[in-house]
Amino acid sequence: MSQRLRGISDAEATGPVKDLFDASNRVLGRTANLLRILAHSPRLARWFLPFVAAVRQPRAGAVSDVRLRNLAVLKTSTLNGCRY
Repeated sequence: MSQRLRGISDAEATGPVKDLFDASNRVLGRTANLLRILAHSPRLARWFLPFVAAVRQPRAGAVSDVRLRNLAVLKTSTLNGCRY
């Protein structure tokens, strides 16, 4: 049996978590499910957002081809048994 954390919804987000979600929406265009889960620990989530932006967003410094990044996301999801 594995432990599962429910992601924090937009309606539940307050204070620093709401600010983090707003920043994610500005930078990435959405709030990723992993960020919603990491938001249970806002200090960790604040570290994670710039990292993801730098890896995935060309305007934030990503230099890899978008097709290669998408392939990496799909392969990682497949290996981890993601259903969506």
